[in-house]
Amino acid sequence: MPLRTSLFLVVLSAAAHAGLPQEIWPLQPVPAAIVARLAAGKSLEPELWPAVEFQQVFCEILTGAPPAKWQAQLGKFLNPAPNDFVAQGIADVARIWLARARMLEVDVVLKKYYRRAVSFPESLAAVMADLPAQLRTDPWGQPWVYTVHAPEGFARQANQRYQLGPTRCPLLTTLREATKPRPAQAVPWKITAHSVSGERSLQFKGKKTSALIQQGGSVDGYALLYIGDNWALLAAQDQLFAVTF
Repeated sequence: MPLRTSLFLVVLSAAAHAGLPQEIWPLQPVPAAIVARLAAGKSLEPELWPAVEFQQVFCEILTGAPPAKWQAQLGKFLNPAPNDFVAQGIADVARIWLARARMLEVDVVLKKYYRRAVSFPESLAAVMADLPAQLRTDPWGQPWVYTVHAPEGFARQANQRYQLGPTRCPLLTTLREATKPRPAQAVPWKITAHSVSGERSLQFKGKKTSALIQQGGSVDGYALLYIGDNWALLAAQDQLFAVTF
């Protein structure tokens, strides 16, 4: 079955959710706006297909599938074309999940060191020779942020715990924590559409936010990837989500 035909069938299976005012993508394979568009026989813009394809991988991750089953698939999203805001947003989200997968592999090496020394090393330099090349930096090519500390309440037991994360987000949650069930979230803004110099723009108004942005911009740490007809695609740190307006 061709890839896009199979994706189309997955999209139609989510049609019952088409009435949601907004939806965080982990709740269904694709957002209601895309479901409704394809169900009505309309074509999907080419730049949105990578988002649909990414979401299939994302849903697999949330089921608890081991990284060996999805790391290579995420790697396909890491070289976005210039000015392709959807692809660029997906690349950053994919790198977050790859960071979590790589952190698991680094953990194996650190625990091997711990079994020998009964403490974690002061820095990753002590185990760098044991790390494959692709694990020596985070998925952005930056150094890992690594610190050691004592267990809470046991200050004298130094170097018995460690914290590891990519440079962009040193306190990134682990893969185990990130794949726990996620509750639905309400969109924190009132969103209205505008046209600025002939370009589609969206105004986001919240308790502490008032911003008018176009595709490629960001609001409250969320990247605006795409503006469609009465809906938009955004990216949070580790997921895509859709809003309607």
